Formats: sequence, structure tokens, C-alpha cells
Amino acid sequence: MNSATASLEQGVLDLGTPCVANLSMCKTPIRQMRPNTWVANKSVLQHRRQPFTRLMSSRQRFSRVYATPTSMEAANVGAKSSTEDNSRQFQKLHDVVIVGGGIAGLSTALALHRLGIKSLLLEQAEQLRTAGAAIGLWTNAWKALEVLGVADSLRKKFVKFAGIELLEQDGSCLLSLRLDEGPSDLELRGVERKALLEALKEPLPDGAVIYESRVIGIRKLAGGYTEVECENGDIIQTKVLIGCDGIGSVVAKWMNMGEPRFAGYAATRGLAVYPDGNNLHNKAKQILGRGVRAGIAPMDANRAYWFVVFNSSGERVTDAELVRKEALDYVKGWSSTITEAINRSSPDTLSRRGIADRWMWPAGGPPLCNNGVTLAGDAMHPMTPNLGQGGCCALEDAVILARALSKALVSNDSRQLNESPEFDLKELERINLALKSYTDGRWRRILPLSIRSYMIGVLLQSDSELVCSVRNKLLPKLFKLERLIDHSLFDCGTLQ
Repeated sequence: MNSATASLEQGVLDLGTPCVANLSMCKTPIRQMRPNTWVANKSVLQHRRQPFTRLMSSRQRFSRVYATPTSMEAANVGAKSSTEDNSRQFQKLHDVVIVGGGIAGLSTALALHRLGIKSLLLEQAEQLRTAGAAIGLWTNAWKALEVLGVADSLRKKFVKFAGIELLEQDGSCLLSLRLDEGPSDLELRGVERKALLEALKEPLPDGAVIYESRVIGIRKLAGGYTEVECENGDIIQTKVLIGCDGIGSVVAKWMNMGEPRFAGYAATRGLAVYPDGNNLHNKAKQILGRGVRAGIAPMDANRAYWFVVFNSSGERVTDAELVRKEALDYVKGWSSTITEAINRSSPDTLSRRGIADRWMWPAGGPPLCNNGVTLAGDAMHPMTPNLGQGGCCALEDAVILARALSKALVSNDSRQLNESPEFDLKELERINLALKSYTDGRWRRILPLSIRSYMIGVLLQSDSELVCSVRNKLLPKLFKLERLIDHSLFDCGTLQ
């Protein structure tokens, strides 16, 4: 129990947005389709249960990436022949193309914009994504948001937490921690996801985000640049391709990253509204049960974010009222603090997803960057939410990646692919070195967090009566504030 308790000391507050995954897979998963051969489109991502043969029955189900599955040489031949197609001539070469308009994608685009580097962000939705109730942002996230220039506008809208409480099922307090006893820059706030995305999007120039642009094809061009094809027919070439398209990332699958691993439990989330005030006194609370836990955190005087995490087979439920009923059943007889929050949530804020992660191993698997292509956010490091660090680390990614690329890119807005038969090999070499530097630093930061978060989840989701009893008795004696916050004090640095 000593080692288990030590892991538990390192963090128990779930304030992050859970990583989510549809864990069903078609008979031929996308990750088994080698880069430069085939990349799945919307049909595969949304209907993975369909057999591969059925998916192939319609020519529109897949978009071909113009290369053979055998070698890069064959890919280069395909690239040369494709330039003969008149519809592909005079394509502008972009410095950076970002796939995915979530936290990682928008923050990366904004970081590059602050450095004077133009990027094109491709988002498959019709408009800015607003799904998901809220996210807990720790000190490391606020440092990144300050660099991006949007921290102060968000601070005005969302309260700073004064403390954290761990409770029994009946509401009795196991442990109370005051955050003002920590470092002077310690900061934790619950931020509405929609407000965060809007703050990151607002400073971007017109045309920086292209909606309804689902990427269905990726290939390498002769010389090392990358081309992406969208479902709407757009063909876009770029020096750098960054996959920020979440846990089901098309770019990650093209890079042969493994499927995220289901953690054995699911999370239901929602946003409660209190017209007369939430009476939470700016404190985040987590309630610990057997195989079930719940939490609630204020966002402002009249709203609070809540979650219920429970052991599950990972099936997906989309009916809002069934989601609400299930959450209430899991916390039946618990403190009214959580049951009231569940009942005060409108159906459009309710969601239920399985929790999954994938660890960033530095060796033994596909490289984290590949010839001008890399990943950020959940596309690179889907993480269980037990440390509340998924979104925080995505913001770190944005600043560090943009800083690295700024030292490598030589922009030329007027350049077109067919105007220059010679590729700038020196620039490509700088880009690859920059991406390697970025991924080398990120796995050292993210891998320990991912393992730590996973182990905490194992302890908190235990359904053993003995384990839970010992856990609850030892928490007040052994849990220390510094063990909870040490990982959140990371500073991503400036953009320069």
C-alpha cells in the first residue's frame, strides 16, 4: 500500500476533460494502413464497425493517396505524375497546415501567428466546435495562455479556486487543501470549453481557419513536402503538417500511431446552472466511492462543471436523458451536492465517453515526427484525466512547437510548387531538426505524466472495499499539496 498511496498523493482531482474514444474498430483498422497508401475519411471515423470490404464498396468511402504501399520512391513517382493534372497546378505552398480546430489546433495557429508565421487550419466541422462542458486549467496552462495573449480575458470570466476538498459519499470531508498555501503563481480555474476556443480563435486573421474541410488523404510530394486532400476536393500543399485532430486523429493513423488504449472506465460530464448562486465558495470538490467517483468545480458564481467517473466496458451512450439517469444511479444516496448538479444541467451539456490513453514512447514505435509531419494535443498524447493535464499540455505543445518552427521556416508567400523544380532542402532539414527537437522535449514531459495519471486512475477506480477503506484513512495523513501541484508548475517559456 505504500507505493499505491504515494501514487495517490501525486494527484486525485479530475478537472480535465476526459479523453474520449469510440473503441469499436472495423476489421482493418486505419492504423494498419501504411502511410502514403490509404487514409480513411468521415465514413471510417464515424462507422468503424463496418467491415473493410463493405467500406470499399463505394468509391467515395476512401480517398486514395497517390503512392504505392511499397516504398517512398513509388510515392515520389505518384507525386510527379499528379502535378501533370491541370486541377493541381499553381497550388500555393503553405508554410504550415494544421488539421483540427480544437484547443491544440487553435493554440498552435495563434502561437504561429504571434511569431508572424502564417498557417492554415483545416476544421471538419461547419463552425467552431463547442462540444464539452468545461476544462480545468492549471498554472502551466495559464503560463501558456499568457504567452498567447488571451489569459487576462479568460481570467475575468472564470473564478480562481481557493481550495480543494476530498469527500466521502455522504459529503463528510476527508481532506481540505488551501491553494493559497502553495506558490504565489499557483492557479486553477474551471473554464468553459467554448469560451476558451473563442478566445484562441478571435485574434487569428480572416481566412486562417477553413471550416468543412475534412482531411481524407495525405501523401508525400517529391522532395519532402506534404499534400493533403479534403473531402470537399481541396488539394493543399505544405512544408509542415501538424495533426491536432484529437484522439481519433487521421494524421496519427497515417503516421502509424497505435490505437488509444481503453482505461476500463467511462466519464459523464455536464454543466450545472444555479440562478441564485452555486454556493461552492470557489472550492473544487471530489467525492470518492468504490469504483465510482464524482467531482464538481465552480466556473463562476452561477455555473459549475461536474463529472461522474465509473468502471465500464466503454460503450457509448448518446441519449442525454439516459446519460443523466445513469449518472444519478451511480451516485444514488451520495451527497446532494453532486446529485443537484446533475439535475441542474441542460441536456445539451451532457456527454458520456470511454476514457482512453496512449503513451509517448521515444523508441520501439513509429517516430513522433516524420519528414515534416508531427502531432500535438490529444492526437499525440491522449491522456487519462486524473491529473487534469490533457488540455494544459496541449497549450504547452503549441508554444513549444511554434517556437521551434520559427527558427526553421523561411516563408515565401508568393512561391508556388510548379514554379520551383528544386526544393529548399536546407529549409526542409531545418524543419525536420526543429520537429525532432520538439518531440524529444515533449515525450520527456508527457510520458511520466501519462503513466502517473493512469496509475492514479487505477487506484481511484478500485472497487475493492479494503483498498478504498485504507485509501480514505491514509489520505488526510499523507496527502500533501506540493505532491498535487508539482507537475502543474511547468513553464513552457516564451515564443522567442
